[in-house]
Amino acid sequence: MLSDACCLHVLKTIMSLYPNAGPTLNFQNSFELLVAVVLSAQTTDKQVNKVTPGLFQAFPTPKALSKGTPLEIETYINQIGLYHNKARYLHALGKSLHEDFHDQVPKTRHQLMQLAGVGRKTANVVLSVAFNQPTLGVDTHITRIAKHHQLVQPDATVRQIEDRLISVLPPEDIFHVHHALISFGRE
Repeated sequence: MLSDACCLHVLKTIMSLYPNAGPTLNFQNSFELLVAVVLSAQTTDKQVNKVTPGLFQAFPTPKALSKGTPLEIETYINQIGLYHNKARYLHALGKSLHEDFHDQVPKTRHQLMQLAGVGRKTANVVLSVAFNQPTLGVDTHITRIAKHHQLVQPDATVRQIEDRLISVLPPEDIFHVHHALISFGRE
């Protein structure tokens, strides 16, 4: 594993390759972002962006999403993988946002992770992108790059990768490095 200084150098180099890296999901607000990130599990952002316009038109708010049935939600997302489970998650997520959070997306990891279909990675992405918090959602691209470039131990867990990268970066670089690493991984 590289030293902290070398790790930071590698990360800064990747960031310099993608100076304008940012989210590739299409969304207008924190609710749409949360839904899109939940849908993005095991599918591409491109596929998610194809289904979300119709989904967001039919279910523009948590309350609307909570009133739809999983079968109704499925008709909008059946072009992406795991759509049966994701429809159930979105229905439960909408209900919880409406009933427990007054139609607002929570601004803490703990509260976000109480929502159906939301794990640590999804919570971190929402906190970073929607609320400008210095969190890092570690996906398969980031995991692969971190291990390949010896930024972490070969057997590092997702949480260890997250902790390591955050420990060497200044908070203001975390948003950028997240998206730069994803862009680098995609290429």
